[in-house]
Amino acid sequence: MTLEMSIGRSFLRSLVSHPAGRAHVLSLMVAAEEGDEAGVFDQLARKADDPELEKLVRRHKEDEARHAGMYRACLARNGLQPQPVPDELMIIRQVGREAGGAFATSADGIATREDVMNTYALLLAIEERGVQRFPLIGAEFRRIGDHETADTFDRVTEDERRHTLYCRAIGRRYAPDDATWERAVAKYRAVEERAFKRVGLAGLLYALKKGLAWPRTLGRIARLWSRTFPFAPI
Repeated sequence: MTLEMSIGRSFLRSLVSHPAGRAHVLSLMVAAEEGDEAGVFDQLARKADDPELEKLVRRHKEDEARHAGMYRACLARNGLQPQPVPDELMIIRQVGREAGGAFATSADGIATREDVMNTYALLLAIEERGVQRFPLIGAEFRRIGDHETADTFDRVTEDERRHTLYCRAIGRRYAPDDATWERAVAKYRAVEERAFKRVGLAGLLYALKKGLAWPRTLGRIARLWSRTFPFAPI
């Protein structure tokens, strides 16, 4: 395990260890699942070139809405209230801005077959991130005994794994050839990676500022600092 992975795991464990942190994590999940503010799925459905393809797009959209409802149910079951999510932590919004063009403005800009291909390359990167990350989050809920929330993350992961198949099938269909599709996938994975790292750092700073992560560690550091430098500001 790398140092970065170790810090990330410690950060996540600290968040999930108390109610306010759990409310924050689940609110982030709701925001991510409801992140299609630009109406990308509706535009993709309009651009579908056959009824079966349109049906897949609609099902993908419905899955995301269902996932948001599942995470809201986790909040309610645990007596937690949804928390506001600041703009810099809205992962889907930030990925769109990083991608630029139609992704950052309006889905109406998805007009050509190449646009559809690129959209599915970006969606693939987002779904792959979910397949990678959601089991890790679910495991932390299971560790504290919240098996129902952990099961929710597992069910969503299975759906996201199916979504990666949608993305690959539809992206290849709209690409002029496999080589062009693979270049698009590489490009938008890099876009998603940059946005994910930026949002991850913003999320770390936000949680520290709000006292949602490592409160005991920060408290010990503050006490040590005050004893060592009694007149220095923290």
